[in-house]
Amino acid sequence: MTAQSAEQQRALIEAHKKLKSRIVEGRPPRPAPVQPVDQERRRRSLQTCHRYAAPRMEHRAAPMDTGAYVPELSALLENDPNLCDGARRCARKLAEITYRRNREERSLVVTVTYLARALGRCRRTVQRYLRQLESEGYIAVHVVAGARSRLCVGLVVHLCDRLIARHHREKWPDSARKPGATVESQKYSFRGYTKGLCPQIPVGQWAMRCMDGVFRSFMKTNPLAGMPPIALT
Repeated sequence: MTAQSAEQQRALIEAHKKLKSRIVEGRPPRPAPVQPVDQERRRRSLQTCHRYAAPRMEHRAAPMDTGAYVPELSALLENDPNLCDGARRCARKLAEITYRRNREERSLVVTVTYLARALGRCRRTVQRYLRQLESEGYIAVHVVAGARSRLCVGLVVHLCDRLIARHHREKWPDSARKPGATVESQKYSFRGYTKGLCPQIPVGQWAMRCMDGVFRSFMKTNPLAGMPPIALT
């Protein structure tokens, strides 16, 4: 036995003696405090525990059946643990509208406000849903810049192959509309926007473009901010 192991064993014996000296043998255990039972509260709980909650949610009218439906999507959307339930619902809504409006190109020109009204959520929540879907590769989002202004007028959402079912990735079934019916609108003021003919900018580049004005204003206030520090001797 080495000197170090002997010291450890001696310290263990001393600790055991100190712990045993703190234990008082022969003393009866301390009884647990008895909580008084409120019989009235117990009776009320037994009578109402099986009932529904008093403040029930307001029942809204069911939406009208328009015949629209969600096309077949990949099961990855339901099994992906990185998506919340709201993002999955947003993806199904995007697929529904895209299937009805532009199933050939699988791209949808839409605004965040429209999606917020369709989903019954706020704009910030819808933006978080789109960010989740884009980061996981289900959609690709581009910002539509106005032709006359430098502002954002909408989004172009492209459905990626990861979202579509495997047997429909090449092409969706043709629609049942009349072949002679025109799809052109007589309102030409928004024709470029609805067709996505306006400049399309990725979200990251659009964020940098929005920050350019702030940076230029900051450089006018402090022109030496972008220069390296000068050591004074």
